[in-house]
Amino acid sequence: MPAPTPAPATATEEAAPEPAKETRRHRVVVAVLAAAALLAAGCEAPPDKPVTSSDPVMIVVGDVACSPSDSAFNGGNGTSTACRQRATSDVALYSQPDVVAIVGDSQYADGVYSDFMASYDKSWGRLKSRTRPAVGNHEMHTGGAGFSEYFGELAGPRSTFYYSYDVGTWHVVVLNSNCAAVSCSAGSAQERWLRADLAAHPARCTVAYMHHPRFSSGDHGNATEVRPLWDALYAGRADLVLAGHDHDYERFAKMRPDGSVDEVNGIRSFVVGSGGKGFRPFGSIQPNSLARNASVFGVLRLQLGSSGYTWAFVPEAGKSYADSGTGTCAA
Repeated sequence: MPAPTPAPATATEEAAPEPAKETRRHRVVVAVLAAAALLAAGCEAPPDKPVTSSDPVMIVVGDVACSPSDSAFNGGNGTSTACRQRATSDVALYSQPDVVAIVGDSQYADGVYSDFMASYDKSWGRLKSRTRPAVGNHEMHTGGAGFSEYFGELAGPRSTFYYSYDVGTWHVVVLNSNCAAVSCSAGSAQERWLRADLAAHPARCTVAYMHHPRFSSGDHGNATEVRPLWDALYAGRADLVLAGHDHDYERFAKMRPDGSVDEVNGIRSFVVGSGGKGFRPFGSIQPNSLARNASVFGVLRLQLGSSGYTWAFVPEAGKSYADSGTGTCAA
């Protein structure tokens, strides 16, 4: 599929109103937060400068919009602890991303179309034309019908909801981790498609995303059923895997599909279930979990360079939590 490109604002996508002082201020704040987080972590780009300021930006988020019938909906503004989809979408809007990666559960509770229009569309829908979503378990409560109706061709084939595209020099793979509905097993149609897609797109850098995390210290924990997809991604030298499902933020070390550390060819993974719905406490902390938070809503900002990337968690306005760094793609 062709790489998504920013489109002119429509009725459901707000353009940042230049040269409004407030808009400029928020955009500067987002950029400064990301840069400050990198400096605080002591992270600098490697000597070959794999990332530059002109490289494309991907905003990652999951577990996003409350149902309008949720007691915390509050006209779409939420409360301090729930239904913060408007606040997190403001962070994304002012970041002016090239692409928005929704890692599932974009609309609660069952992903029906009317709820999409009343909740998601009024917040994250402002960036709809730049969005490439993965389907979550809540959208699959209705077989993905509302998800498909709302996102249309942006969500990939209606029968499978897995697809791929390119952004900048990166190849991006979107998978369906609802394995009871669309098999994830070795030899399944999805797993065979994934291996063929990776072979057909031998990019230096590859990122994949799905809803269920292979590794997670959250309430749901490790999704062992996606192991065959991770096996294929590791064999195909993927660099990053992004997920949601657990309502928190977590970053893991670079690992093999079996959970052992591999600093050379391992996959760095993130759980970004901090999109607004609410939080759940962490359970047993899994090996190789390096950063985690379950109290601050926000998004993951990735800048995708020709041979590497930077990451930074960007919190909603008025909140504070930092996690950031740089990485180089597998050779």
